[in-house]
Amino acid sequence: MSSKRGRKRNDNLPPNRARDVQRAFRARRAAHLEALECRVQLLEDENNRLREALNLPPSDRPPLGTGPTGR
Repeated sequence: MSSKRGRKRNDNLPPNRARDVQRAFRARRAAHLEALECRVQLLEDENNRLREALNLPPSDRPPLGTGPTGR
């Protein structure tokens, strides 16, 4: 854990509702972002297949990157 930035997590603290709510929010946000990235990838693949089937040129958009921000 020493490679992570920021303050070290103190596991000796008693449970705190605010911390639990924040962790749950971050987990939901990460899951939602992962689902969106998966859906975008599926739609990009479908779009490419349909362009090939209709003999259309490839789109002029730059390809998406990797990672959570697409960079």
